[in-house]
Amino acid sequence: MSFGAKTAVSAMRAIKKSGLVKGPDADLEAGLRRAREYNRKHPYKEPTDRKAVYETRWVDGYPCLVIRPEKPARKAILFLHGGGDHDAWKPELSFARRYGKRAGMDVFYPIYPPFTEASPARTADLIFDMYRSMVKEYGAEMVAVVGGSYGGLLAMQLLTCINRNPANAEMPGLLILNSPFAYPKTEAEWKRAEELERDDAIITPGAFSAMLGLTLKLSPDTPDCLLHPDDMDFRSAPETYVFYTEEACSAVADAIRNRYSKDGVGARMHMHIEPGLMHCYASAPVFKESRRDFGNQIALLKRL
Repeated sequence: MSFGAKTAVSAMRAIKKSGLVKGPDADLEAGLRRAREYNRKHPYKEPTDRKAVYETRWVDGYPCLVIRPEKPARKAILFLHGGGDHDAWKPELSFARRYGKRAGMDVFYPIYPPFTEASPARTADLIFDMYRSMVKEYGAEMVAVVGGSYGGLLAMQLLTCINRNPANAEMPGLLILNSPFAYPKTEAEWKRAEELERDDAIITPGAFSAMLGLTLKLSPDTPDCLLHPDDMDFRSAPETYVFYTEEACSAVADAIRNRYSKDGVGARMHMHIEPGLMHCYASAPVFKESRRDFGNQIALLKRL
């Protein structure tokens, strides 16, 4: 591991141990109040900086920020940011802009509702509708989907939605997932997630069970195909590149690989697990390993 990576991981572990990063609330109502307070304080506003050309489009009543480096491109990225329980659209805006600039592609950045504001099924339908609008504009083969953390879950849900509505949309040309989140299903997966949460440089112990508990409290009818990789539908999936480290989210890595194999597209699943780093390391090119794997992603996007 490079010196830069060691320094970054050590700093994040120190922050986690200090308690500055709040863990999950044992009281689900308290967790819900905290998430909704965050959402209230961070409403969507179109950026006013001049770092890109911005346009806000509305789909099903929700904004989707279109980011262009300069002029419209012939290819586009559907960038699905993380968050899940809270509307964390601001922190990853610079990430999305960097992907578009480096790859020379338009970026569509949905400001999707967290599961504390809308059901997972509602959000999955919204992402599907946003994707379909992109396909009409660029063609499916010229659209890449990039999802990080909870955004990775949304990306996997999207494949399931496409397979269940084949007359309405084709598969994208490329899928890139950075530390994709999904809920464990089996007892072995839950045990593994709990073990990894303790050692994770960012994610706190109990986070997975708290998020699932809150999801099912708010939307008890959420189907398993929106929660667990083993119940998703990856038939006809495009070439898929997954970047994990040894982290809590990787508890479902085998489930994702196995589902791809069961659906006959195992050869299209390319998963890399880099030891010792942090959640979503490959989406921020700040040290040797992250620059390498971010560069690999940009090369894939340029070849699309």
